[in-house]
Amino acid sequence: MSSESVGIGVIGCGKMGMGVVRKLVGLDPRLKIRGLFDPDPDAIQGAVSELPPGVTVYECVGALVSAENIDWVMIASWNSFHAEQTVAAFNAGKHVFCQKPLATSMVDCREMYEAWKRSGMMFNIGFTLRYSPHYRKIKSLIDAGAVGRIISMEFNETLEFNHGGFIHADWRRLRANAGTHLLEKCCHDIDLANWMVGSRPSRVASFGGLDFFRPENAFHIKRLGKNRDGKGAYNTWRDRPRANPFTADKDIFDNQVAIIEYACGARACFHTNCNSGIPERRMNILGSEGGLRADVLPGVIQTRRIGFDCEIENVSSESSGGHGGGDSVLAEELAESMLNGVQPSVGLDDGLAAAVTCFAIDEAADSGTVVDVSSYWSEVDR
Repeated sequence: MSSESVGIGVIGCGKMGMGVVRKLVGLDPRLKIRGLFDPDPDAIQGAVSELPPGVTVYECVGALVSAENIDWVMIASWNSFHAEQTVAAFNAGKHVFCQKPLATSMVDCREMYEAWKRSGMMFNIGFTLRYSPHYRKIKSLIDAGAVGRIISMEFNETLEFNHGGFIHADWRRLRANAGTHLLEKCCHDIDLANWMVGSRPSRVASFGGLDFFRPENAFHIKRLGKNRDGKGAYNTWRDRPRANPFTADKDIFDNQVAIIEYACGARACFHTNCNSGIPERRMNILGSEGGLRADVLPGVIQTRRIGFDCEIENVSSESSGGHGGGDSVLAEELAESMLNGVQPSVGLDDGLAAAVTCFAIDEAADSGTVVDVSSYWSEVDR
């Protein structure tokens, strides 16, 4: 094990970025935050206040990625900046950790992919759920033959109403900043489905709309009142004031359904809704020899083999909650990459596959057509 320290530069010092940083630097004293960049002075001030003295605050991304004492760049900026900042880091010879999604356009994804291939550097994407013991248990069960060959599956992400309100009041409400809701929020779930099935999507269809977070429905804020802390309905997430989720300009969906057909023949359907009375992050996977159903929020995993005397088995991983315990595992594996050169278990290829799937699904929703995904794949299969 090397005794040398690893210099880290952080681009984007908000809740997402600093959440990973806190877990990471607490693992090993050799992991050193040496540079910060964020256009928001409050975010910079908050980051500086909790880090050891001596961290350099840079005025631009170029200066940070060019610093000789920085080995890894961690990116948690708005999604629309991921490509520009990642490519700059690769061109400067830095390894990269980037929050999801990969980027907001196919052009940007291709530029990131090509820069990564040229650079020979490591890339880790922040698909936190891929590190969750809950989902790793599901994947191991599938790989061990618990359901046989996957025939079809359904999965969802239905959000608690305050979470949905946060999204529709935050910078994420505009596609120019974040991409679509499917890409920004549900790329986690799309990535998981791709991983479980182990095949590329070939055809997709989708329907979606903005049907709840509209001005005429703002009365629901008053109808539901305030929580025990005095915060109004649809506005309990985070302390920073934000726009009214019902009246703010936005161009993302608040509900969407999608159908995916994979090259291997498996089919999947996905459902998301940002105003749910029963929040879930559920999977129901049906195969040639059995079935598996799971929900990460309560941490439940159940399987049953097909047969006359087969019983439902509870095989839960004891991990639960929104990220299913994935945050700590992500930080631990990222530290291994930084300190010991261990290749990331979730990388740019995974981010690209999830982004391609989301782009195709959203094209299907916007155009009202069934979309052949091969045209997307052809842009990177060179």
